[in-house]
Amino acid sequence: MDLKQLKFVKINPAGNITLLYDIRNINKDDIQKISKISMGNLNLYAEQVGFINDTHLQMMGGEFCGNACRSFAAYLAFCDINFQREKNYKITCSGEDLELNIDVRSSKIANVFFSKIKMPKNISIQTVKLELQKSEIIEICEVIFQGIVHFIIELNTDKKVINRIRDYCEKKKYSAFGVMFFNYKTMHMKPYVEVQGFNGVWENSCGSGTTAVGYYLKKYKNIDFAKIIQPGGWLEVSYENNEVFIDGPVEIVAEGTSYINI
Repeated sequence: MDLKQLKFVKINPAGNITLLYDIRNINKDDIQKISKISMGNLNLYAEQVGFINDTHLQMMGGEFCGNACRSFAAYLAFCDINFQREKNYKITCSGEDLELNIDVRSSKIANVFFSKIKMPKNISIQTVKLELQKSEIIEICEVIFQGIVHFIIELNTDKKVINRIRDYCEKKKYSAFGVMFFNYKTMHMKPYVEVQGFNGVWENSCGSGTTAVGYYLKKYKNIDFAKIIQPGGWLEVSYENNEVFIDGPVEIVAEGTSYINI
């Protein structure tokens, strides 16, 4: 086995623990192995892993991730000697062709920022019917983005729903999907995300899933702004001039060297 010494930063965007590695010292063929090891409870632990250079973020499965983008921009601000109270950072991310604009603001705590991103527009939003069992059909809102597909359902968490959606996604050849179990009355959401090649994760918060809920609220409830409460914290979603933004806290937790045998 080969011992890799890799520079990392660990970031907390509303509980969705994210590891970012400097990709310049990493063989791209090792990305999935490094990610799976790093996410483990006996290693650094994270819900997701990304790989960065100066302005580009490559997610572990090639997906798009709003919280990882917000984290990357907050880290750029943390390292920026010219950053004062607020600054806009432009980055790119896997799963999305367009450049992303992220507004980062300081807080009273030196390692905590507020990071607001204009999210990519959805490709489509529609209601789909899925058969859970014979004679049991449910309606789910499907929101398709370039790098991930999210399903919004106003039910309590249910593994049968996840299994049925997984089958549906395999037939559609979606490489990444999320299931947002959403309570409209309380604005609480519990996110589940699967990326091809990795085990599914119950995330503490989900940026792109929150964005999908924003489109759902606008289309079906005529709501332009909401604070979505998730297991690890909160994210604000707003619909402004036909664009969806998400905003919330980002904490820089740690940085250093990770030792990984591959």
